[in-house]
Amino acid sequence: MRQARGALDLMVETELMSGAEADDAYRRLRPTTDLAEAARGAQYVVESVAELPDLKKEVYAALDQICPPPAILATNTSGLSITDIATATKHPERTVVTHYFQPPHFIPLVEVVGGQQTSRDTIERTARILRGMRKRVAIIDVELPRHVGNRIQGVIRNEVESLVDKGVCTPQMIDDIIQFGFGRRMAYTGYFKRLDLVGLDFRYTATKGQGLPVWPPIAERVERGEFGMKSGKGFYDWPGDSAEALHRKMNLELIRLMKQDMQDGSI
Repeated sequence: MRQARGALDLMVETELMSGAEADDAYRRLRPTTDLAEAARGAQYVVESVAELPDLKKEVYAALDQICPPPAILATNTSGLSITDIATATKHPERTVVTHYFQPPHFIPLVEVVGGQQTSRDTIERTARILRGMRKRVAIIDVELPRHVGNRIQGVIRNEVESLVDKGVCTPQMIDDIIQFGFGRRMAYTGYFKRLDLVGLDFRYTATKGQGLPVWPPIAERVERGEFGMKSGKGFYDWPGDSAEALHRKMNLELIRLMKQDMQDGSI
């Protein structure tokens, strides 16, 4: 509760919400160690216990009794199978993954993943609830271990650990390269918007120059004359001044961060 109060106070300080809204939100929090007291009467439940399959099944079996359909039973598991967890219930059609990223109150993305028996209605209702909380929802239609976000992060983890093990970089160097390099711009362009910004023809030529095969989705677009922002179309459509607007937004934020780095002596 102390952490929740601190987070709400920070939102007020940064004008994300008013003081009255923060106080109202805090008053709605009711901490308890009794699962039935916490969940009884709820129409949407999110479970976030430890990543232990047996524990999650135990909680889901109890929730299945406490919250009858059509209540949605969501789990924040970062890698376990909702199909497996749902075997502990009599109503697997209303079970779903809602995987958020820390800190969840400031990171908008939530991955929504259904199991083999999850109904489409459950997925769509879950997405509507999350979007109503200003979340950016990514509905993943294929159930994979660790979902998608953690699979991408896992590739980064494997490579940075390898670089440290080989003595190429220290952990501090790795963090500098990410924080002060590509990590900053990816916040505004992701991966494929960045390709459009750089130019798919540039990537095409560079890959060819290295004697490597060009990824077919890039080759096909280049052959159609779709080079990204410069041609108005790539992986995205770039009508009017939308490309220029993204450039400006990104550059203004990069300048803000650079000034902050200069002030605190980071650069």
